[in-house]
Amino acid sequence: MFVQRLRQFFPSTVTLLVFASVLSGCAATPPRTAEEDRNIKKVAIVSLLEEKTPVVHFGLTVFNNDHKVVDQKGELNRTALRVVEQRLQAARPQWSVVAVPPDTALAEKLNGGTPWISLTHRVKPELQAIARDTGADLVFVVLDTTSDNPYARGMGIRTRTMNKENVGAATIHARIVLALLDKNGEEIRMSGGPDGSVPATEIGLNYDLSSLQDPAVEQRTAAAIRKQLDTTLQQAAGKMGY
Repeated sequence: MFVQRLRQFFPSTVTLLVFASVLSGCAATPPRTAEEDRNIKKVAIVSLLEEKTPVVHFGLTVFNNDHKVVDQKGELNRTALRVVEQRLQAARPQWSVVAVPPDTALAEKLNGGTPWISLTHRVKPELQAIARDTGADLVFVVLDTTSDNPYARGMGIRTRTMNKENVGAATIHARIVLALLDKNGEEIRMSGGPDGSVPATEIGLNYDLSSLQDPAVEQRTAAAIRKQLDTTLQQAAGKMGY
């Protein structure tokens, strides 16, 4: 029981190494150029992020750990679609861009099971259908990555302190990638971005996360996560060449 409790809060070293290799591999791939995109006329954007974002506290001992969930109620995927669409319209104004409405069933299929690293081949037939139905030459997909540990996956917040009087910084983990696929569902590029940090007191988080029962604190927490999603996707799109 004790070991299982520990594993809930600490993702495996293997998982972290795999995630690091994905992002470093993405970073090593050169950005797309206008020449590479010269024949592209239409693109689709799909966002498959988990909307129930974890907020985790690491306390004085494992018995002081706490975990809550903030439901973004669709705002996370709407934010992702907006950011990527704006980047593409600025970088390739000649393109026709279609933002595909979020699909909960498709997101669950991508994120279900024990993912470790979720890659788009899990939903390849559905992405091929999106390309066909929209007439897109390319499909951009925003997805969660890493870990069978639900507290270390996708977007979320973790706090850690040895002092009950000072919760310290809230780390906003952004374990997501922007993937670029051709119309046949084959991955061309994948790019990630940074985590973020904000003083926990700035958004109202306390030591045991009980402050999340306050709707105002919950809203500030959700907004901080979406703000980091924006920052992370801006950098991911930039590294990809858009």
